[in-house]
Amino acid sequence: MGLLSAFRRDRRSPQEKRFGTGLWRQHRDRFSRAVDRFFETASALHEEHGESDAAAQIAQLAQLTLVLNGLDDRVAALAEAAQREVPLEGLVFPAAGRARLGDVPERLSRASALVAQALQSATMLRARLTVDPHGPSARSAEYADAARTYVDRAAGLISEAEAGLPPDLTR
Repeated sequence: MGLLSAFRRDRRSPQEKRFGTGLWRQHRDRFSRAVDRFFETASALHEEHGESDAAAQIAQLAQLTLVLNGLDDRVAALAEAAQREVPLEGLVFPAAGRARLGDVPERLSRASALVAQALQSATMLRARLTVDPHGPSARSAEYADAARTYVDRAAGLISEAEAGLPPDLTR
């Protein structure tokens, strides 16, 4: 019986082993979902309107997908390091963890929200181009610039979260 229990315990998914099932996994998954949806929207924009007057703004969004992929890897590394240091199976961040990791959870949460806002800007550009593909490009530029600003702010929060890790947790 003990052998089977050990076998069942080790059948956790690779994601579960890296990030647990609690807060760190939630932050990782939330960020990754926002990045995936941004990529899907940028790809759809390129397919539907890549030859329109907003091609430069669409190319800017495509470049942001590369930035977001790098940020996604950094968030995964942060969540993995945090799970090793303060393993959580629930969503409550204990005071002892706060003393060790500081505001890392809040920064990850805000970074995810900012990527979701970048996605909203890209979606607004897509909607504008669907309604009026040859409309003024100034509005298209505003949406693309807003997406860039949100991604830059998310990158800053991730850098702050990395800087907030204790030296023994940084690679």
